[in-house]
Parts: sequence; structure tokens; C-alpha cells
Amino acid sequence: MQRPDYGIDAPGLVRAFFSIGGIALTLSLGLILVFASHRGWAAVLAVPLMVIAIYTISMGFFMVHYSKVTKLRDREQFLGVIPLTGSEQVLDVGCGRGLLLIEAAKRLPHGKAVGIDIWRAEDQSENHAAAALENATLEGVKDRVEIHTADMRQIPFSEESFHAVVSHWAIHNLDKAKDRSLALNEIIRVLKPSGWVLIADIENSEEYQSAFARHGLINIRVINANRGTAMMKTVSFGSFYPTAVLAQKPLRTSTQDSEVRMRD
Repeated sequence: MQRPDYGIDAPGLVRAFFSIGGIALTLSLGLILVFASHRGWAAVLAVPLMVIAIYTISMGFFMVHYSKVTKLRDREQFLGVIPLTGSEQVLDVGCGRGLLLIEAAKRLPHGKAVGIDIWRAEDQSENHAAAALENATLEGVKDRVEIHTADMRQIPFSEESFHAVVSHWAIHNLDKAKDRSLALNEIIRVLKPSGWVLIADIENSEEYQSAFARHGLINIRVINANRGTAMMKTVSFGSFYPTAVLAQKPLRTSTQDSEVRMRD
């Protein structure tokens, strides 16, 4: 029986870890063998290379394990903190091969899960719309899933279209802070009053919290997916720290409702 495949995140980085590790390991073993008669000198050169090899290969395996095992558990926790009744419209920003999109669809027997992405293969292996739809079919929720090719900085939906918006390891791919700010503005724009937004990412957690606070969102809190998040922060020397930021859009006041009706 074919199983859904949610790909390898940052495949280029994973390949780099294994390549660097393999080269360092080969050089380290080569030094030990070639300079066996001068073990002192060989050790001076070989030990640092061996340390590099162990670290980079371990990071490669860690990232593969996260992509294939850990993130499947994480998605259940992430969607579990959003109160869904089963009839909502949920948007997944940067849906990739459908990790959160499909988990949301499972929880929406009378609703719809909508995903947008620009399908960059460097962000996720074999990243394309067909892969997300295939996974949705394999998970039995294709009829509840809708896919669009769209940039998160220009989400092609009207204001207050979704009861919840989620995103997994996507917004950090926007290198510039102003672009991430545009994406966050769009996410908040399409979110209904009292709706929830959850952004899981490997960095920029404080930036997301600050943006939500500036826009007046409430019930802001940070969710650490599991013990592996602390491990990733340690082994990456603080470069990557997977967390999720959850927040709720407040209900409009009567004055704001009047302004919206006038604008419409």
C-alpha cells in the first residue's frame, strides 16, 4: 500500500551536510592511514576533521528524521490547539506537499482546507501541487482540499475568508523582514474575527509574536513541538529553533463593523 510522502525539508542543506560530512570523514581516515607512522601529526589533523564529520552527518540524519517522522507527530499537536468544529475554512500558507493542509482536512468533514504555495523545490524535495493532491488522495481527504499557486505576500482571497490560517516552515524562506511583514499582514487580513493563526517555523518566533501584537491579536503564545526542538537548537548552535506561534484575531467592535459596511 502506497503511503503519503511529505518530502525532505531543505533538501539542499541536507545534501550539504552529508557531502561535507563524507568529505571530512574520508580525509580524516585518509590522514590516519597515510601518516600511520606519524600518529601525533595525523591526530592533530584528523581529529578536527572527524569532529566535523560526526557533526554534519548527525545533522543530516536529524533533519531527515524530522522530515520523515517527527513532523508527522508535530502536525497533530499543532492542529490540535486550534478549536475546530469541523465546518470551517482553513488556509495553509506555503502548504508544500500538504503536511498541515491534509491534517486540517481530516478535521473538517464539512469544511475545506485550502493550500497556497509557489512550489520551490529548494524548500522541500519534489515540491509541487500534484504531490500535495496525491497525498490528499492517499489520506482520503482530496474532496476537502483545494490547491492554488500563489505568493504568501499576495494571498488571492478576500478579507476575512478563513476561520484559521496555518503555516509550517515556510515564512522564514522570505529573506527580507519587509517581505515577511507583508506575508503576516496578508495572513491577518484573510483571517476572520475570532479566528486563529498558527505559524510553525525554525526561526523568527519573536518577530511573529511582535507582529501579531502590533496588529492587536490576542491570546498569543508559543508552542514548543517536542523535546527535539531544544535538541535542534543545541546542535545548530541556535541557528534553528522550531517553535509555533499561536494567536487569535479579536472580534470587531461595533464601530469597526460600521466602517467595514461603509467600505463595502
